[in-house]
Amino acid sequence: MPSFDDLPRSPFSPMAGQGQFTPSTRPLPTGENPAIPMPAFPGNLPQQAGNSTDLVPMPPAQWSPIVTGGLSQSSGITRTLTSTLAANQQTTGLRTPVVIKGQRKRTALAPVTHTTHRRRRIFFSLVGMCLLFLITTGTLFAATPLGHEVGLNINSSFVSGLFSNQNNTSFNLVVQATATATYHRQTDGYVPPGGMITNGNGSLNWPTGQCTFWANERYHTLTNHWVPWSGNADQWVSGARAAPGWNVSGTPHVPSIIVMMPYKQGASGYGHVAVVESINADGSVHASNMNWYANGGGWDRISYVDFTSGPGIYFVWHS
Repeated sequence: MPSFDDLPRSPFSPMAGQGQFTPSTRPLPTGENPAIPMPAFPGNLPQQAGNSTDLVPMPPAQWSPIVTGGLSQSSGITRTLTSTLAANQQTTGLRTPVVIKGQRKRTALAPVTHTTHRRRRIFFSLVGMCLLFLITTGTLFAATPLGHEVGLNINSSFVSGLFSNQNNTSFNLVVQATATATYHRQTDGYVPPGGMITNGNGSLNWPTGQCTFWANERYHTLTNHWVPWSGNADQWVSGARAAPGWNVSGTPHVPSIIVMMPYKQGASGYGHVAVVESINADGSVHASNMNWYANGGGWDRISYVDFTSGPGIYFVWHS
């Protein structure tokens, strides 16, 4: 049976019967460095075997609890990294998401200035007024005899009733006056059957307020000759050619009656007649008119207008 000395050497050996550790006096095994001083526990008991008072050496430095303290520090570092990651995870939800815009970009409109807004308002107001004027003019024209001739069959009573529904008496009067003036202008030179009796003795009947009425009366005032034929204004040329003592020419003459064929220089569809008062330096004539809507003229009004000679223009007079 092996003895106590043959057992594996341990730095600490228990004492028999006492449960305590005693220092060992055995030599160090080969390979251990005796130069390293071995600290001893202060409370070690003397070794009984061999009557030696040497203390048991301390374990090597690598066995010291300092290494374990180092591990506790590394665990602190691990806790720091863990807390940092947790903080990053908590602040990640607070970050503003990055939105990648598409390629199609919408150009922002420039703000409208007060001056531009005012100009636009004036423009649209003018457009509205023009449209209202065109509609009103077209309606009134359709109510005239000329409108009936071109196929716009809208009578004046319908126009008057249309505006009377709005209880606008003043506007109705304007509409009626305009329709009457348009009627007289479009029927200028027209002589209805029977006509109107003039105030001259020996004169034929001519409608009062028309161009034919004034030409007959004014020429009689200047020459003491009445017009002996009848008919519309454009028929005065043929009437003068058939009447004895009357001349027809394309050259101006003072005094004479200028006869304009239909639609010449603003004449109506029935022609126009006036009295030549004088001849201007440029060859045009200065004539007195009635029912001619220029220079303050109109139905039963006298106005003075210049006309030029040319195709469709004739001058008749009594020699």
